[in-house]
Amino acid sequence: MVKKMSKGRNFTVENQHMSQRDIFWTRVGELMREDEDIVIVTADMGTPVFDKIRTIYPHRFFNVGIAEQNCISVASGLAKEGKKPYIFNIATFAILRAFEQIRVGVSIMNLPVTIVGTGTGFSYDDAGPTHHLFEDIALMRTLPNITINSVSDNVMARKLADISREMSTPNYVRLERHINPDIYETNDDFSKGFQVIREGLDGCIISNGFMLWKAFEIADELSKHGKNVSVIDLHTYPCKENNLVQTLEGIPSIITIEENFLPGGMGSYVMELLGDRQIHKNIKRFGVKQEWVYRYGGREHNHEFHGIDTKTLIKETKMFMGV
Repeated sequence: MVKKMSKGRNFTVENQHMSQRDIFWTRVGELMREDEDIVIVTADMGTPVFDKIRTIYPHRFFNVGIAEQNCISVASGLAKEGKKPYIFNIATFAILRAFEQIRVGVSIMNLPVTIVGTGTGFSYDDAGPTHHLFEDIALMRTLPNITINSVSDNVMARKLADISREMSTPNYVRLERHINPDIYETNDDFSKGFQVIREGLDGCIISNGFMLWKAFEIADELSKHGKNVSVIDLHTYPCKENNLVQTLEGIPSIITIEENFLPGGMGSYVMELLGDRQIHKNIKRFGVKQEWVYRYGGREHNHEFHGIDTKTLIKETKMFMGV
């Protein structure tokens, strides 16, 4: 089960020295022993795990060089021939540089290609706006057939390697670059596309990935003032939408927190689900301002500029909740 909390967080830290990237690809390497159709295509990305996989399965590992568009096209061709390709690149270039190829060769063809991108949001906080990624959810949500997964911990990363193997449609897996403690148990079921991690009736905070930890801190602070809010990890688009709407029906106020541009992002998705069903809620969205920032000094430093640092979020959510 999800490690639910009433107050505070008491998570175990499994695989605490491994990133989501290494956990995911370690599991893919294990699956390659069982399934000869699994292949890997990358645009010159290297990891120690890849070194092992390339050594063991040299004819099932394809490095096309720094050519992300070609990477998608090669994977699409392999999928058309019955293979199960996993693509790996820095998320910014995997999606933005190759978007037309994803649209034509993956979405329109509706092929079982899994695109794995690492470094969403401000993950590459030391690399500037060329590597920051705030628009991928909005872009990928416009394409039919594609499922988007925003990974929140290592347990989910490992499980998504298995889920991706069984999918017959395109899949985009967003991996966090930095290491966070685990939230989930190995037997948790992610099929609904969202998890209620903390329960409360006064409001709800919806987030995912790296920003989920800020949601926990805000919920802790609100509880000190008598406001018990639920925390939902909305990790998959589209989720089981009727289930999510039903979960939110009795909640008067909703806060969404994301490390994306707001138009077309997670908050927009929640508002669309409710608005299309004529369900009216008090909703406050927090996300990245629509402007490029040439600031260095770490992730939280960039969050301060955009008003999504923990201190500002707590202040704004308390005002929104009437505390």
